[in-house]
Amino acid sequence: MTASLTSAHRLFDAGHGWMAVDPFGSPAQTPSRVGVTPAALEGSADILGVDLPPVRTVVTAGQACGTIATSAGPVTVYAPAGGMVTIVNPAVREDPSIIATDPLGDGWLFAVLTPQTTHDVRGDS
Repeated sequence: MTASLTSAHRLFDAGHGWMAVDPFGSPAQTPSRVGVTPAALEGSADILGVDLPPVRTVVTAGQACGTIATSAGPVTVYAPAGGMVTIVNPAVREDPSIIATDPLGDGWLFAVLTPQTTHDVRGDS
């Protein structure tokens, strides 16, 4: 089960990404949702599509792991923490515009299960 976005603590990185960490769950047992901030999409008129890492992909903190295609050009998605992708948000695949209309809520991109005992959100991406 993924952390509820209403009860989760969001950690933000310098690359305009965020990760919602369940304050009551263990990072190694509760996947954390990952998304982008409105600032990441600044200047993008329309979201045309999204390319995200498949489930069971291992992502590395600070490394590019996806792309949001916009009318102004691509927006790179960086992994805020290392771990395994456990789910990709099916809603953003069906309707990528959700990423722009609700980037901190329903527009989350994927969830990652981190092996660390604490989340180290990268600030240099």
